[in-house]
Formats: sequence, structure tokens, C-alpha cells
Amino acid sequence: MPTTSESFVLKASGIPASGLGVFTTHDIEPGAYLAFKPKNTTIGIVRSENDIPVKFLSYCIARDDGQYLCPADFENIETIWYLNHSGNPNAEQRSDGYYATSYIPAGEEILIDYNSLDEPEDKKEDFYHS
Repeated sequence: MPTTSESFVLKASGIPASGLGVFTTHDIEPGAYLAFKPKNTTIGIVRSENDIPVKFLSYCIARDDGQYLCPADFENIETIWYLNHSGNPNAEQRSDGYYATSYIPAGEEILIDYNSLDEPEDKKEDFYHS
């Protein structure tokens, strides 16, 4: 079954201190495109650190140029921004979007390895290394 925006729901994550996470509403096969957004579309906007409210900085991804990729609208954060980190992820980011790396049964949280986001080492949180 292909994924759509109705394939995902936000719920409390079982990962300590993670808040919300993205969970599947149906089984997802390995290699399936995770349709949080259409392929090859941007997932946010680039901002300087001074333009980001401090309480939202943790939702942004640091870039090598000192800028941050952030949700386009902090009052309406899209589902994709709630993906949590795992050293044993079941999904991965590729150049055109996110894909399942293993079978993900209905009701399971979708997890990625934040190290694949290529943030500068000095901006990575301690949990990236777990």
C-alpha cells in the first residue's frame, strides 16, 4: 500500500524526552516512499539563528553555512518535523524524500538517524551519538 498524508499520525513518542513522534496508520513495506510531502519539494525555509525564536531552535536543522533549515510556519509545523532520532532507524532520508528501510507495522513510530542530516558536529546534540 503506498503512503499518503493519511498514513501518518502524531502521538506521544516512547523515546524519553522526545515529546511527539510520527506513527504509521498501516503497514509499510521496505523501500516505500514516505509521502509526508510530494517528492523533491522543500521541507522548510532557511533562516539565520537570530530570526528563530529560541523555543523553536530545536525544530531546526543546522547547516554548514551557519544558517538553519526550519519549518516554514512554527504555528503549523508539518508532520515530517516530528520524526525522532534512533541509532537503529526504520527510515532514511534520500535526495528526493524519506523511505522505509525496513518493514514498519501499523502503529509503529517512524525513526531516522539524525546523523544523516549532515549537521555540523558542533551543533549536534548529545543524543545523536546514541
